[in-house]
Amino acid sequence: MSTPPQYSWPAGKRCAVVVSVLFDDGVDAVAIAPDLPSRSKSYSVWQYGARRGVDRLVQTLARLQVPSTWFVPGSVALRHPDAVRAIAAHGHELASHGMGIERYDALDAGAAAKFLRESRQILTDVSGQDVTGFRLPHGRWPRRFDAVLQCAGYRYSTSLNGDDVPYTHASGLVEIPVHSELDDRPYFQFNFTPAFPPGHSRLPDYDGVLANWQWEFAAYRHYGSCYVLQIHPEWLGTAGRIDILTQLLTYIHTHDDVWLTTAVAVADWHAAQGLTVPDTHPIAVYEEYRRERGLA
Repeated sequence: MSTPPQYSWPAGKRCAVVVSVLFDDGVDAVAIAPDLPSRSKSYSVWQYGARRGVDRLVQTLARLQVPSTWFVPGSVALRHPDAVRAIAAHGHELASHGMGIERYDALDAGAAAKFLRESRQILTDVSGQDVTGFRLPHGRWPRRFDAVLQCAGYRYSTSLNGDDVPYTHASGLVEIPVHSELDDRPYFQFNFTPAFPPGHSRLPDYDGVLANWQWEFAAYRHYGSCYVLQIHPEWLGTAGRIDILTQLLTYIHTHDDVWLTTAVAVADWHAAQGLTVPDTHPIAVYEEYRRERGLA
């Protein structure tokens, strides 16, 4: 691999790494399986995140001196204000994951804006931070949703794919792409009786997960991209799996040309570059398709 980086990072860094944590406290699972709270054994898997996983992640990141961005629904911030304040007190960024894992593709713009503003205000009040980031909690990305987010006070999203470096929506909202291969959920979310989600019935090899993420990091660094790890307190915050994160971040720390930072720092850096997306970029393809066919 000899292709030089195509994206310019600050201070001559070769790539960026963002550790993002999705602290949903089971709200995400209940949105898919409403009967989950009545199944105590199953529901306790998600409750473990707030009870043990959050603190273990916070302490591990502090020991390794790694900043991170935590995406939290407004309802979870109200339920666990002390945990949210502890996250903020350790210097981590708080960002919105909606109010309660609602589907924005099923809402009109007015209802969506209400949830977005409410979530942002709650997180700001609880954490003491100016919350400007968003992660789509559920469903599809609505058309022109970037403008709705921007009007609600958000500066960036980290919800879509379509690239491996940041890009800018038509509204000016920054998008920091995410990819499922850097998410711990496909590896560790499972429940036996009944299977939830279907097909997830056994644990992966921990060394294999670590090796996959290290290989991905090597490629992102080679191409000068933005590596966004997505982890959950209930999955990677267990006593055994936390060592996967420790080994991964220790490995990343051995490279002095990597910018380990928060999502908001990446978004602000990208916005300052004034870059625009070409017409061939995936984010522009759908609008071009509609224009060609005379659709509104």
